[in-house]
Amino acid sequence: MAAEKKMAPEQKDAGTTSPGRSLRDEAEERLARSRKISPTLKGQTPDELIHELQVHQIELEMQAEELQRAHLALEESRDKYLDLYEFAPLGYLMLNDEAIIADVNLAGATLLGLPRSRLERARFRKFVAPQDSEAWDRYFMRVLQHEKKLTSTLMLTREDGTRFPARLESIRLTGKNEGTTTVRVAISDITDIRQAENALEETNEYLNNLLDCANAPIIVWDSSLRITRFNHAFEYLTGRVEQEVIGQPLEILVPALTRGSVLNQVHKTQSGEHWESVELPILHVDGSVRTVLWNSATLFGEDHTTVIATIAQGQDITDRKRVEVALRETNKKLNLLSSITRHDINNQLMAINGFLELLHGKVPDPALLSFFTGIMNASARITAMIQFTKEYENIGVLAPFWQDISTLVDTAVKEAHLGSIGFANMLSFGTEVFADPLIAKVFYNLIDNAVRHGGKITFIRFTSKDQNGTRLIICEDDGDGVPAEVKERIFERGFGKNTGLGLFLAREILAITGITITENSVPGKGARFEIAVPKGMWRMMGAKE
Repeated sequence: MAAEKKMAPEQKDAGTTSPGRSLRDEAEERLARSRKISPTLKGQTPDELIHELQVHQIELEMQAEELQRAHLALEESRDKYLDLYEFAPLGYLMLNDEAIIADVNLAGATLLGLPRSRLERARFRKFVAPQDSEAWDRYFMRVLQHEKKLTSTLMLTREDGTRFPARLESIRLTGKNEGTTTVRVAISDITDIRQAENALEETNEYLNNLLDCANAPIIVWDSSLRITRFNHAFEYLTGRVEQEVIGQPLEILVPALTRGSVLNQVHKTQSGEHWESVELPILHVDGSVRTVLWNSATLFGEDHTTVIATIAQGQDITDRKRVEVALRETNKKLNLLSSITRHDINNQLMAINGFLELLHGKVPDPALLSFFTGIMNASARITAMIQFTKEYENIGVLAPFWQDISTLVDTAVKEAHLGSIGFANMLSFGTEVFADPLIAKVFYNLIDNAVRHGGKITFIRFTSKDQNGTRLIICEDDGDGVPAEVKERIFERGFGKNTGLGLFLAREILAITGITITENSVPGKGARFEIAVPKGMWRMMGAKE
């Protein structure tokens, strides 16, 4: 019943109360115009009528409360929208269809450098830099013709003449009344973004120039093993220009015979493994093959697993490899010649010694004995020197490699004749040096020298220690020691007893990989030889003590 008493639609649309007329008069007039038939009240008692009116009164009060709540919610929503609109970090403008500013928020006024009172009714085009005026006109016409958001970047001018790059996001809004069109524009100052873009562009240009000017060949490929970048040095290495290579698979640069092994090496970089002096061939456009020593690094995405790119830098060692081959061949021939010559000399020395024996038997003159002895001793020394040259000619023939120093010393002492002399190898297993294979003869020579020339010696000891990254290998004994005036001369060729080549040869062998040897004993307190292995030429494999 209460629902039937609500205001009819035609009553809601009847308009507002006219000035000077009472609410009662207006109600009477609306009732007269209404086509709704009022419910009959005939036959109802006054109490029933009062009850009905009270119900209607309560309904009206409830409707008024509901309207009040809706009004308050609407005000809160409006205030929230105004706060968001006014204090937004972006500038918001409302333009009519002639691009005249109808409304602007605080951020928009700040961006354009004028108070809002002076911006309203101003034409937006006056704030567009002259060089972008036509671009603005085209952009605004496109916005009026579409119903979706459109974006543009323009240079805007403030009232004080300063300019700033701005990003505009605009959308057309059609009003309820026909013929009214509004354009909502959001403006953001992108000066910082533009500066960052310019800085990034300058950095990229610098890196590109750095890449192109590098003497070493550099190449970049993506996760699908397709070439994305390379420099001028790489062009020279392969004889190929950029247009031929960019976007092509890496395999076009690899000789067919070694393609499988090379691509296996390439796939290792995709899992993060780096190349460190990896020797790989590169195919030149003329069909020749260049040998290149490569180092690489892999770039990953933010997840640290997705490969973005791999960059590799190379060093063309083709000519060096050719020289190495030529040197090896030359050494082979020289060694062969040396071996033949040494054999012939030894044969002649044997003949001389035989003739001397016969001559001594034919001429048993005691006065000539010293001459015969001198000749025989000289012949023996020549024989020893010839034998020594056989060992010396092998220095540098084989490539250096990592060797355990404790094992080397154990091997050397087995070949020496210590007699009653005590020996202690206190070197830790697992300490390795990168040296010529003949380093074992160095340790043997140190032990043999101590036994032969140490005087009253009772022990020989090998120890080691770290000294600012350099590994010292120490050989010391308790013999007569080395006089101070000859500490350096003992390493000269020909100095000392026998051939005089023992310590000279030791220094030459060690010098191949940058290792030095000195004698640092206190005179009269035994000999102390220190072999200094520089950082990078020794390592701890960490196993056993």
